[in-house]
Amino acid sequence: MKPLSIISIVACFSIVFALFSGVSFALDQNEASVSLTWSNPAPYQGSTVTVMVVFNSDSAEELTIYYVGLHFDWMDSDAFSGPDLSKDPVTISGYGSHTFGPIAIVIPENVTIGAHNYFVGIDGLQGESAGFSWDSPTQTLQIQDYETLVYNALLTQVADNITAADNGKYQSSEAQSLLQQAKNEYALALSFANAENWEEAIPALQKAFTYLEQANAEEQNYISAESQQGDLLLIVGVVAVAAVAVVAIVLVSRRKRKPPVDQPTDA
Repeated sequence: MKPLSIISIVACFSIVFALFSGVSFALDQNEASVSLTWSNPAPYQGSTVTVMVVFNSDSAEELTIYYVGLHFDWMDSDAFSGPDLSKDPVTISGYGSHTFGPIAIVIPENVTIGAHNYFVGIDGLQGESAGFSWDSPTQTLQIQDYETLVYNALLTQVADNITAADNGKYQSSEAQSLLQQAKNEYALALSFANAENWEEAIPALQKAFTYLEQANAEEQNYISAESQQGDLLLIVGVVAVAAVAVVAIVLVSRRKRKPPVDQPTDA
C-alpha cells in the first residue's frame, strides 16, 4: 500500500501544480488565429507603417489580453512592437474576437531589401488563472528600396503631365518637340525600372519632367504671341476702317462745297 500512497500523493501534487501554473490550460496554437491588414503591404526602408491585428479566439474560455506585439527578424530575440495593455487589459469572450491597432511599425533605414519574417505575440490569461504566451505562425513582409518610393512618386507625376500635354494638343512645333523628348526619357525610365536600375531610372524621369515644363512654357509663349498678333491685326483692321471712313467723309464734304457750273444762255 505504501507505493500506492506515494503515487497518489505525486498525482495530487501534479494536479495542483497544473492548476496554478497554467501549463495544462495554456492557450494552444490551434485555439486562436490572427489576420492582419497593413497600411502598406510592401513598405519602404525608413518608413513607418501601421497594421491592424484581428485576434480570433477558438477557446471556450474567456481570454484577458495584456500585451500584443509583432516580432520581426531584424529585432533582438525578445523584442516586440506593440501596445502594453497591462494597465487596461482587453477581455475577449469565449470564441470571440478583437481588433488591435493601429499598431505603428518603424522600418529601419538599414534593413535589407526583400522578404522578412515576422509573427504576432500575445500574452494574457485563459480563464481566471491560466497564463499563456501565444505566437502566431510566421508570416513575411516585403521591404522595398527607398529609391522605389521616389521613383513611383515621380513616375505618377510625369505620367499625369504627359497625359495633360497630349490632351492639350500643343500648337507650337517647339513644344511638340520637347514633349516627344519627355516621352523618350519616360520610356527609358520604364526600361531602367524593369531592371531595378534606380540610379538611371530616377534621373531619366527628372529629365522627362524638365522637358515637360519647358514644353508647357514654350506653348504658353506661343499662345501669347499668337494672341498678341491677333490683337495687332484687329487694331490695324480697325484703324484701316476708320481711315477709309475719314476719307469718305472728306470726299463727301468736298462735293457739297463745289460751286455750281454756269449754264450757257441762248443768243
